[in-house]
Amino acid sequence: MNCNDVRENLIELLTDGPADPQVKAHVSQCSACTEELGSLRKTMALLDEWESPEPSPYFLTRLRAHVKEERQKAPAMFGWLRRPLLAAALATVLAAGGVGYRIFMTAPPPDNGAVADIESLDKNHDLIIDTDLVNELTGAPSDDVAEP
Repeated sequence: MNCNDVRENLIELLTDGPADPQVKAHVSQCSACTEELGSLRKTMALLDEWESPEPSPYFLTRLRAHVKEERQKAPAMFGWLRRPLLAAALATVLAAGGVGYRIFMTAPPPDNGAVADIESLDKNHDLIIDTDLVNELTGAPSDDVAEP
């Protein structure tokens, strides 16, 4: 094992957990890894001794007072909704926009005149031919043939 692999597994030796025997053997033979393990043990001992400072007894009281002051300073994001006149104006604008959208966006497509007629006849060409064929089979008079 090399030193980089052992450094990744040193935490197992610190916690007295089940450590890999190869890691233990390497640490006992390598002075650099032994020093690293000793340094980590000292660091952990310092962290165990450290105690966090106690907050001031009036900390929460002062914090609540500061929060209350800031709320009063800053205007509410949607505070204008509480004013009935502005809310009614906004509702009117939204309703007018919806009605305008329906009127202007659902207009029928423009008629292209002769081009649309030719396209319609082209689409219905098969239907027209089939109708003449049916007339011939049934013996009905055709519109194209003039009667004597």
